[in-house]
Amino acid sequence: MKFECILLLCLFGGALCRLRDGNGRMWVNLGRPSGDTELQITFAIKQTNPGWLEQKLRAVSYPDSPEYGNYMNFDKIAEYVHGRPESVQALVDALGEVGVGSDRIDFTLGRDFAVVRIPVEAAERLFAANFSLFQHREQSGWRVVRALDYTLPPSLVGHLDFVSGVKGLPRSASTYTKKSKSSHAPDAFITPDYIAIQYNTSHYTSNNSNNSQAIAGFLGEYFNPSDLEKFQNKFGVPVKAIAKVVGENDPSSPGAEAELDVEYISATGRNVSTWFVSISEMHGGQEGFLTWIVGQVNTTDSPWVHSASYGDDESSIELDYLNRVNNEFMKFGVSGRTVLFASGDSGDDCNVFTRKFRPDWPTSSPYVTSVGGTVSMTEVWTHGGGGFSNVSPTPDYQKAVVDAYLKSGKTPPLSDFNSSGRAYPDVSAFSTDYEIVLDGITTLVSGTSCSAPTVAGIVAILNDVRLQKGEKTLGFLNPLLYQTLKGNGFFDITEGSNKGNPLCNGFKAIQGWDPASGWGSPNFGVLKTLV
Repeated sequence: MKFECILLLCLFGGALCRLRDGNGRMWVNLGRPSGDTELQITFAIKQTNPGWLEQKLRAVSYPDSPEYGNYMNFDKIAEYVHGRPESVQALVDALGEVGVGSDRIDFTLGRDFAVVRIPVEAAERLFAANFSLFQHREQSGWRVVRALDYTLPPSLVGHLDFVSGVKGLPRSASTYTKKSKSSHAPDAFITPDYIAIQYNTSHYTSNNSNNSQAIAGFLGEYFNPSDLEKFQNKFGVPVKAIAKVVGENDPSSPGAEAELDVEYISATGRNVSTWFVSISEMHGGQEGFLTWIVGQVNTTDSPWVHSASYGDDESSIELDYLNRVNNEFMKFGVSGRTVLFASGDSGDDCNVFTRKFRPDWPTSSPYVTSVGGTVSMTEVWTHGGGGFSNVSPTPDYQKAVVDAYLKSGKTPPLSDFNSSGRAYPDVSAFSTDYEIVLDGITTLVSGTSCSAPTVAGIVAILNDVRLQKGEKTLGFLNPLLYQTLKGNGFFDITEGSNKGNPLCNGFKAIQGWDPASGWGSPNFGVLKTLV
């Protein structure tokens, strides 16, 4: 999801936090809500031992580590990384001073986040703010309560990383998928059978009862169980309903994104128990990535593989928020879980005036596996997201291949991008002309939203191979991809570039790893012998 405006970061050194929202023209200020109107506000409490997380993730995720695969459950992780006790108490005291008792405070595992149900009147006293009720101009039923500016109480300065749910007006949804008419035809329209042939899965079917996978849904994207069943019957996929829905799902209003996600993760991750995790909350007008992943960290049986086909312009994300989400991604890896994100549908997303490339996030996080797009077994999709983060430095697991790419003579001008940043995608898969069932009708869709669930399902059946042998799940994939496999088990993508806009340069696909296609597309038949 891309936003055109910028939300001013609230620096918690005592400064005033002010809303600057170019989307404000889409909202009408209806005035002050009733004082007893209840808000839900999330407080990110300062954590202990953040450096421990990265060290532990490296220990359990690098194949050459003696601790490889020695994962920890979320309860154990919380013993090392949790809310600072003095910061937790400071928040409880500050809330108590405005009449908000412990019965209105829900702490997450480790007490590093607090979700508070607070009346408007109390919130106005806590933040020295005036809250207003806003109604969307085009969707009259969409109303939110927000403050135009607020001040953090002096007693909380230094105890919080950020507060969510006070400022920021939501935006209309866009995702990494769209209906298509085969403007660039791949080898064939993409179906489960076609994927099975090309990626050598041989219709592998999971049998381990402990195996699991999940789709993350945001922005009111829902699926219809009857469409999923019709898709499975039509394409010979084992009929298996979604095992668990977390959050809202309105089957009467299915979206192409959610339908695509559940249909194709079930097509490649055959017979794997699948969750659909739906998040309606937003942070600063953007997808509730933190709400999603913190909710899963607080779920002891959260699935082993998670696929998400959403993202934002990295520059629009507040740094404290980004860092805290990254911490939760690391918890996933330490617990043996895999998170995959679609790489985006804007190519290198260059600014045609400055020539600078604009990376997406969370796909640019060094703690997730980024999935790019292709149009065939040899050519990258021109709109597939890929590039270099402007925030996260190049992680050591990929430094060697990134350095090799930068010295290949095939890069755009180095002034166009941050060559010292985390490079993505890590892998890629077909991203155009997928056949899905939507509202009972077969429809074509395109986008890296197609690639992510396809690869996620393949990771899930690789987990099955390991679980059947009594081994641990794959967990955080990237060290394995870059340090051990080094392209083995993948079909190399060597043609095309992801320039997206014809006025831009884009990154070229070359032999080996590149920031257009990563290591290429999975060859399951080979990978299952290597992992």
